[in-house]
Order: sequence, then C-alpha cells, then structure tokens
Amino acid sequence: MIQDVDTKRSLLPGKILLYFAAVMLVALLCYGWSMPPVDASGFRQTQTALSIDWIARGFPVFSYITPVIGAPWSIPFEFPLYQWLAAMLSNATGMGIDNSARLVSALFHVGCVVMVYRVAMAIRPERALALCIAGAFAASPYALFWGRSVMIESTAVFFGLVFVWALARLRAAPLDYPRLIGLGLVAVIAAVLSALVKVTTFFAFAAFVALAVAWLAVREHGWRPQWLAGHWALLAWGALSAVAVLAVMTQWLSHADALKAQSPLGHEVTSSALSAWNYGTLQQKLDPATWWGTVFKKRFSGAVGSNWVFLIFLVVGLCARPIRGAVLLLLVAYLAPVAVFTNLHIAHPYYQAANIVFATSIVGLVVWWSIQRAQISGRTTRPIWLVGLVCLLSFGNLAGNYAKRMREAREPGEVAQIAALIKSSTQAQSVIVGFGQDWSSELPYFAGRRAVMVPDWAPTTALASMAGSDAALGGLPLGALVDCPHGLASDPARSAYVQQIIARYSAGATAQTVGHCQVWLHR
Repeated sequence: MIQDVDTKRSLLPGKILLYFAAVMLVALLCYGWSMPPVDASGFRQTQTALSIDWIARGFPVFSYITPVIGAPWSIPFEFPLYQWLAAMLSNATGMGIDNSARLVSALFHVGCVVMVYRVAMAIRPERALALCIAGAFAASPYALFWGRSVMIESTAVFFGLVFVWALARLRAAPLDYPRLIGLGLVAVIAAVLSALVKVTTFFAFAAFVALAVAWLAVREHGWRPQWLAGHWALLAWGALSAVAVLAVMTQWLSHADALKAQSPLGHEVTSSALSAWNYGTLQQKLDPATWWGTVFKKRFSGAVGSNWVFLIFLVVGLCARPIRGAVLLLLVAYLAPVAVFTNLHIAHPYYQAANIVFATSIVGLVVWWSIQRAQISGRTTRPIWLVGLVCLLSFGNLAGNYAKRMREAREPGEVAQIAALIKSSTQAQSVIVGFGQDWSSELPYFAGRRAVMVPDWAPTTALASMAGSDAALGGLPLGALVDCPHGLASDPARSAYVQQIIARYSAGATAQTVGHCQVWLHR
C-alpha cells in the first residue's frame, strides 16, 4: 500500500503539468479562434495561410502557389503536407482557413506531447520520468503558443519525434525481424516527412540522434565488435534514414527551385540564393552578443517563461550527478541548431520550435530528479511546489506576452484596412502591386488576391522588367497599386524604375490614402 501511494505521488507532478497544459491549449484555441494569423510573425503565418487558401481553391498541391511575388506564382519552400491537410479540413467542414490551419497545427502539437512521452518511455521505461518530460514540454508557454499557430512547426516536430522514437525502440530490446523492419521503415518515413515539411527542424532531431549514438558509443565502448553487432539495426536504419532524406530533399529542392526561378523575384528566394542568409556569418556565430542577446535573453525563456529560471534548472541539472550526462547531451542538442542556422534563429522566433523540446526535457529531468530526492528525504510536497512554479511562470508568460499579441492582432491595422478596401472594390481575379510591405503575404491573404509585393531587396533587373512589361501580372488584370514608405529608390536608376511602375499602374485609377500608404484602385 505504501509503495502504491509513493508511486501515485511520483506520477502527480507530471500529471499536473499535463492537466495545466491541456487547459491552456484549449483556452488559447478558443481565444484565438476568430483571430487573423498575425499575432506573431504574421509574415510567415499569412504566407502559410495563403498557400493553404489557394490549395483549398483547387490549385495544384505539389507545385502549390503562394501568389505574393508575381507570376507564375509558385514559390514552394517546404513540402505542403500541413497545408494540404488544413485545406482538406477546410473544404470538408466549411471551416475558415485560419481555423482549420490552427486546428491541424494543434492536433500535431498534441501528437508531439504523446511522442515525447513515448520517446522517454522507449529510452527508459519509467512513467514518472516520461510524464515529467512530456509535461514540461506540454506546459512550455512557447510550445503552447506556437503549437496552435498557422505554421508548419508542430507537423515537422511530430515526425522528427516519431523518427527518434522508432530508433530508440530499435535500440531498446531485441526484436523479431518483422518488427525490426517495421520500426526501421517508420524511422525512414518519419525522417523524410520531417525533412520535407521543414528540413531545419529535422536537423535538430538528426543532430540529437547523432549525439546520443556517439554518447552511447563512448560510454559502452562502441568500437568493440560486440557493441556493433548488438546495435547494427540502430546504426543501419539511422544511416538509411539519412541517405533517404538526402535523396528526397535533393529532388524536392530541385523541383522547388525550378519553379521559383521562373520569376525575377522568385529567383532571389531559391535555396542557393538564401543559403548564406540561412546559415549566417562566422562573425554572427562567434559574436558574444548572439549568444547573450538572442539565445539567453530572448530564447532561453521559451522553456518555462523565464530565462533566469531556466538557467537555474540548467545549473541544477548539470550539478545533479544522476542526470548530468543527459542534461549535457540535451543542452548541446538544444544549441546545435542555433550554431548552424544562426541567422534564422536570430531573425525568426518560431525557429526555436525545432529545439525547444530539448530545453523542456532538461526541465522535466530536473523535476523527476527532485521527485527522487523528495522520496528519499520524505519531503514529498517539494516537487508539487516546483511544478506549481513552472505552471505559474508559464501562465504569466502566456498572459503577459502572448495574450497581449493576440489582443493586438484583433485590432484591424493599416494592412487589414487596405485589404478590406481592395477586396470590396476590385475584381476577384485581379492582382495587387505593392511597395513598402517587403514580400509579406498579409495584404494578398486578407484581400484574397494574387500580388506582386516588391521588397526593398528586389534586384534592379526585376524593377526594369516591371517598368517595361506586365509579365509579373501573369496576364491577369491589375486590381490595385499600393505604395507605402519603402527603401527601393537607393540610387537614381532604381528610383526612376519605381516612378515608371507607379505611373504605369496608377493611370486611370482612383486614389485613396490609408494610413501611411497611397492606394490606387482599378474598379
């Protein structure tokens, strides 16, 4: 009886975290149900929503269009699994794109919580430990917020976790050949899907697997034939997964880049053109300001809602002998994506979705360690107070940070007002030409129109092309010209081209001023 009571008490902290997370996720979904996807990183959320919208209209899936930088409109980045699922749900239920996309994202997020639990159980079959690690991930304010956004992140993370789980099961115990082959195929398929949905996210899980295998090899003398013979399935299926990812990604990127290269602006966002921007510079990687200003001050708070509290968890984990090795491994796995894709992690807060699970796993390990210590000392309420603090911090971060963004997103801003004007005053098949909004999808998504959003980095050749022809419109009529403050006119030649484009597309239109922008409507 005493043992049963102790077992129930050891499970309680993890369950509290999971119950709290379930309530918060439902609350966030309900609060944001009728809200446009601009509560954070609206540029990226509306880009995803725009692709979903046009897939739902019946346009191609594999060569899906994101009509934001001109004809022929297709500029695919990731494989559109998430977008297709959201579009199918919207068509099947009549649900709006915003809501169907949020619901699919949230379902994958819940799947991530389940897979974190299963991964932990596969590595060490102890329910209290698995509940703590899964609960810490589920209760993270960062994971909660981005897990219900109009983003591909939770989908890529889910398949990354399935990949890790399958390999962990391959190592866990001797298996008969049918199950061994089945788990191996699951690992390969999950790896390929995670990479196709978002390759930078899959990198985090591939790095974790590589680090874990290296750690095992060092601890267990992996150079010995006996060790290699006992782990051949893990090593073979892991290597096959890597080969499959490389082969499939090569084909997908070739297909995507060929589509992007069909337009002058699309050529600027091919994988080769963005390579240097994605990885960042060596100076960024070595600059202390990157690690202090971005990683510690901005990103460390994602796990529990406070960077300093997470640092305390980290220090405690590194000092606790039973979990020190695991915490160090998780820390390296957490930092590895930042070290590789430095500029992406500096520029975009949502990229931490790829590695936040490693930070929250550190929190979960420390909570579990505190349970073991409490059982020895007899002070069994201490872990409850600890998870209470985690829940309180998470709630405070959600209420003080993310809820504020969600409230602000409900207020119609300048872009939403322009979009409403265009939607009510122009033909459905017409095109918007826009300056001063970068290449953001917000305006075309809210207006329900194709667009040529001309960013400040547009090459002079693209400006010259637009000044001399209507090729960027793809044979469709012009609906509106939007001129907001911009930095395109950096030299006399570029300034002249911009003036020619404005003169060309404003002729015969009705002019209106909305906020800081001038809008010409072709009714």
